[in-house]
Amino acid sequence: MGSISRPVVLVPTRTGTRDDPDMGAGLPIQSMNQAYISALQRAGAIPLLVPVGSDLPADLGWADGVLLPGGADIAPKRYGAVAHPTSEWDDALDTLEFGLIDWALSARAPILGVCRGLQALNVALGGTMCQDLPSQRPNGVSHPRLGPRNRLVHQLLVEPGTRLQDILGGEQFMVNSLHHQGIDRLGDGLVASARSEDGLVEGIETATGPYVVGVQFHPEELAPDHQFAERLFHSFVAECAQARSDRVMQRQGAALLG
Repeated sequence: MGSISRPVVLVPTRTGTRDDPDMGAGLPIQSMNQAYISALQRAGAIPLLVPVGSDLPADLGWADGVLLPGGADIAPKRYGAVAHPTSEWDDALDTLEFGLIDWALSARAPILGVCRGLQALNVALGGTMCQDLPSQRPNGVSHPRLGPRNRLVHQLLVEPGTRLQDILGGEQFMVNSLHHQGIDRLGDGLVASARSEDGLVEGIETATGPYVVGVQFHPEELAPDHQFAERLFHSFVAECAQARSDRVMQRQGAALLG
């Protein structure tokens, strides 16, 4: 595909700091893990980073999809819960991402949520979260957050007949795990498309309608070495490309009628 025809995917950034000896303290930055950017680029998309704190334009019709990456927890107030001591959130990030979700859902633009992204989708659609798996589900599968980010630590059991099963090309995979929270109650219109061995929801999608898919593991870290993870990004970008093509066709048709 030429660069003009490549779909544009909106990716919200993350705030943080970078060591800066000249400042004597951390330099505030906004950034995004290269693994997400590389996975989208390999699949043929143009990632466009959206800074935290941005006022979203009234018209985002030039964009073709939204990738919601991993990051901080979702503010418990958004799903009516009292904060657990381990919960850490960023209100400005929540505002940005929930705004992007609202736009994408109303525009029927494809959405792919990863880790926090799955959680944001669930809460945006009325679901709730288990705020600390180690203390609130002590008998469940371990979801360690230490070690290499691409370390395979537990099974992903994919529901047959789901969009995720079709995308990944199978029903059982080993995946990585970098989270301490998980879905408690599913949001409205969502179905659980995958779980870990202990039953924790690790994949979600909409039962009907446009492409809305979320996974709890981190496929961007696995994609270079595992085809099933790479397939997830290619399927998402293909949907974004189709959305772009449909929009161009609609505009051309409107111009002819006008």
